[in-house]
Amino acid sequence: MRRNRTGRDGAGGALSSGEDNGRGRFPDPGGGACDGFTLIELLVVIVILAVLAGVLLPTLSRAKDQARATQCLGHLRQWGLAALLYASDNDDFLPHPDDRRRDRGAFGSPTFPEHDHGWVDVLPPYLGGRAWRDFPEGQKPASGIWHCPTARPLADPEYDYRPSVEGYHSYAMNSFLAHDFLYGLPWGAELQPSFLKLTRAAAPSQTILLFEQTLDPRQGYGQAGSFRLAGYQSAEDARAAAERHARRRDGLGGNVLHLDGHVRWRNDLWDQSRPNPRIPRRGDFTWFPYPY
Repeated sequence: MRRNRTGRDGAGGALSSGEDNGRGRFPDPGGGACDGFTLIELLVVIVILAVLAGVLLPTLSRAKDQARATQCLGHLRQWGLAALLYASDNDDFLPHPDDRRRDRGAFGSPTFPEHDHGWVDVLPPYLGGRAWRDFPEGQKPASGIWHCPTARPLADPEYDYRPSVEGYHSYAMNSFLAHDFLYGLPWGAELQPSFLKLTRAAAPSQTILLFEQTLDPRQGYGQAGSFRLAGYQSAEDARAAAERHARRRDGLGGNVLHLDGHVRWRNDLWDQSRPNPRIPRRGDFTWFPYPY
């Protein structure tokens, strides 16, 4: 039976609100045909949205991670500029890698006056900031120029110190730049000066100044035992080389600031062929600033 445009059948009878109007739609209560989606169409839209979300979310997550890595790289560049400005004001000498924290009892070390000139204390003023030692415990900075945005310590009980109170460092200075301690010196070598004179560096474009250090006590590239002082020191060796920023092709590595001020990604900082990978090979300009 033919229906007219008013929704009535050929005899003039109106369609009930629950009947099909012949177009796969249901009329609205006012008698006009409803142009909304059918249930099947809604399900198709939902499926399409779910597929798009599955494709886009990983991409957005990778973009966010890349943005954080870029910000971390920018922080290292700023520290590099501060170090060069400091050297310019101090007869080409760099600050000491360690700060006063190294004097505390964890290593049985005496107090060293050179630790009053650690990089975390003397470089921040060049960036418009405060020295690390000027922040009281419980108020140590946990963001900004001090840290890589992806750096997050675990809960305090995981460490042999209290990161939430004492603060932590997600960047570390190359401890071999001021090799005034016995550990890690090449066999037979004498102690080196406490402050590196930049003009003495043999390969400034190759030698590490600062690097991202791990905050995870379970890491350290397979070092025997835990690394429960991860992030504690402002200066570290290869055990602390960061591995937070994984790359599909390059594997694990981190952003590294070199003596000449340039920053690049490196994943070659850990030599598993060494009996103790923490100690570089003699003459390795990646860590040692000059041959000795």
